[in-house]
Amino acid sequence: MKNHNFASKIITFFVVMISFAVLFSSQAFADDSDLKCYLDGKQLHFNVSPILKDGVTYVPMRSIFEALGATIKWDNHAKSVSAVKGDINIFYLVKEGRVIVNAKENEHVLKGINFQNNTLVPLRFISEVLGSSVTWDEGAKSIYITSPVAEEKLIAPVNRTISVGSQEQSKSLSDERNRFVINVKHYGIKNNQLYSLLEFSNMDNKDISINFKPGDQKIIKTFSKEKDPMPTLKIENCTEVTHKVVIDNIGGNIYKIPEFSVNQACVSSNQSQQDALDVWRNNNSGLSELGSNLVSVRKYIQDQTGGLQNFMIPANKAEQLILVAPVGGKDRLVVEGSYFVGGLSNKTIEFQLDYEVVSELDLGIYSYIYTEPVY
Repeated sequence: MKNHNFASKIITFFVVMISFAVLFSSQAFADDSDLKCYLDGKQLHFNVSPILKDGVTYVPMRSIFEALGATIKWDNHAKSVSAVKGDINIFYLVKEGRVIVNAKENEHVLKGINFQNNTLVPLRFISEVLGSSVTWDEGAKSIYITSPVAEEKLIAPVNRTISVGSQEQSKSLSDERNRFVINVKHYGIKNNQLYSLLEFSNMDNKDISINFKPGDQKIIKTFSKEKDPMPTLKIENCTEVTHKVVIDNIGGNIYKIPEFSVNQACVSSNQSQQDALDVWRNNNSGLSELGSNLVSVRKYIQDQTGGLQNFMIPANKAEQLILVAPVGGKDRLVVEGSYFVGGLSNKTIEFQLDYEVVSELDLGIYSYIYTEPVY
């Protein structure tokens, strides 16, 4: 009887311990049956309810990939999933949280979790990698996923050509999806040269880079910097004088005749100092306020082909450039460019600046900034 009671106690102990393990596991990865997920307005139903953990919503891996239109292949040994949707190829190491999109590793790292023998992955992370946008409604306790196709219907397509002319010297291109605006603030023509002030406004939380295709053009950027210390100059007189003694054989007089020569080492030293001064002037010539140590310096930033590569517009910042190009014999001048949106979008979007060419077009209030010296 005692042995029977002891065995019963042991069994009861293990049942209690297992119950505690299940309880704490459920608390660590508690499902939230009230949370609802919608894709393009239609509610998604999963075989396992979404899990909330550390502010991240996790959903069954295969269900979310397939709902978003991706075909997947699961490697149980490597705990990885390969997914394809259109031109998007994804390799996701679930346990490590690493994602490679189109052969480029994504900067975000979020690991999947295992719950009730199901592999769950971060809903927002996977949705955005596949090109969808995600919003959260706290009041309705709902997640809304909008696929790229549905989003195209909601957001007007971007007209990626900015056409300006003598009657409309400024115009902008707005990309609402990427919260990016290209603005031709002004353009003018003088002496067969087109001058245009461009502004790029990045209102998103990710950097965007600008590129211009090669062409017969120059691109000017104004930089604000602290003045460099002016080099100390010590210019020497490099002329050396020696005297030649001449004796007058008739009168017996002795004369000293000066002879002049140039010390080449001195000349080289002076030239080095002059070169240093020229470099200083080039790097510190520009507008500055009286008493300020800051100076605005203009530089050409195009490459040897006239193009521009990877000019960065930081997140939530705006940058201005000046475009200068010859227009002789043309009716219109077209400058082609593109901008690259990184992060989860990882896209290159092309655009055109299309200028009407007339004989003269007033530079107006921008005349000074167009013609200020460039070093």
